[in-house]
Amino acid sequence: MALTAKGDMFFGLPRYPDYDQTPSLAKRDPDGKPSPFPGDAWNDWKPGDDGADSFVYVNSIHIFKDDTVWAVDQGALRADSYPPALSEPRKGAQKLVQLDADTGEILRVLRFDERVLPKGAKMNDLRVFGDHVYVTDSGLGALIYHNLKTGVTLRRMSGFPQMQAKVDPSTQQGNHQTPKIDMIEISDDGTWLYAAAPTGPFIKIKTASLRDSSITDEDLAKEVEELAAIARSGGCALDTRGNLYLSELDNKRVTMLSPTGKTAVLTSDDEFISPDGSFISVDRKLYIPVTQSRRTRLFGNKTDMVKRPWKIYVVEMPESFAGIELGGSLNGSSRP
Repeated sequence: MALTAKGDMFFGLPRYPDYDQTPSLAKRDPDGKPSPFPGDAWNDWKPGDDGADSFVYVNSIHIFKDDTVWAVDQGALRADSYPPALSEPRKGAQKLVQLDADTGEILRVLRFDERVLPKGAKMNDLRVFGDHVYVTDSGLGALIYHNLKTGVTLRRMSGFPQMQAKVDPSTQQGNHQTPKIDMIEISDDGTWLYAAAPTGPFIKIKTASLRDSSITDEDLAKEVEELAAIARSGGCALDTRGNLYLSELDNKRVTMLSPTGKTAVLTSDDEFISPDGSFISVDRKLYIPVTQSRRTRLFGNKTDMVKRPWKIYVVEMPESFAGIELGGSLNGSSRP
């Protein structure tokens, strides 16, 4: 989920098993109900469609400084739950879509060829800083860079150990396959990219090096720094002081990781079932969507065990907590 500076709330709704009859992108109405956004053919995909100009499987959404909505569409349903006819994206179906948050106008659609998105690649999440777009590929494990002004696109460190998940077979549940590198953040000044698979560790690398095509992947990998080991996490957020907020899956909590290495549990709840990517609003509130994905059949349950309604928890962010100074939002036009 993500919010504009004025508080309009948007939801990305992935098509899980039992939940494939859903709009992929929605906006919260004044009465609190979600409505398909932009409300036309973009949310009318059905099996058999090519998915070129409709949302197939929106894995993540985000809103940045310019208050537009970005959606990451993997272009196909989950390979761990659907046959190849539905789980392998057709040409042009996997894409990044930028929309006007007020009108729903499609501002930009970015599609990449097989050099950037080889078979098995799955764009997972993105961050936009000025003209620079950074994307994680959680299917094969890679970082993708695209320049909005020049059109230059680079695929970096594809398949390298730093891009992989550390999977413990004993923790696997049902058909669910642990994504490779997926969480991503960009520092407030645009200098550093932070990223991790759900199993960690969190790594960081200078964005300038990532963008420099003269640096080989082998040399780029040598510049990757390990920021911290983490508990299994479904998503993260970053504030202007460089604090990471990790939505921990097994511990049902949000843990802060400060740039100094100090950690603190900001909030926890027994109903934090599969907390995912959180979002810091411009009025300094941390929104924590609870997806309950572990209660679906995807994770080996014989029946769907999701409890309705779905909930988003909101935490008022203090100026400091447990000796850690907290920052503000990286997103929206009214950043503090």
